[in-house]
Amino acid sequence: MTTFDYGPIEFYAIGFDGDRPGPEILQAIDDLVASGTVNVLDLVFATRSEDGELTVLELSDTVDDAEVPSLDLVGLASDDDIAELTDGVAPGTSAAILVVELLWAKAFASALFDAGGVVLAREGIPAPIVNAYLSENLD
Repeated sequence: MTTFDYGPIEFYAIGFDGDRPGPEILQAIDDLVASGTVNVLDLVFATRSEDGELTVLELSDTVDDAEVPSLDLVGLASDDDIAELTDGVAPGTSAAILVVELLWAKAFASALFDAGGVVLAREGIPAPIVNAYLSENLD
């Protein structure tokens, strides 16, 4: 059986009011890492000032911040990725660019590869939409 060094990865742009998410968001990410669900490959904060200027801060630049959990980063998000993912960040708000390896899917990816299978498409549905739909449509 093929063994991949990495599982599939996903990029997320997560918007917040104000200049950055609170420590509870960082703790939730750290919990996912500790449980073996994901491996954080990159985490970048981007803040757009009221006059439209974008400031980008790599999590690795905040390692001395007591509120920031230590995460194993390799800096996978390029400047082009960050520019594209922060295009919709409105003035006075911020975003976290999160790149995660889906550790839970690594063995599945190996099995697909060995069987000659490929993922042809993938589409995610945000949790608020899933929950709203199910709460309205389940008996």
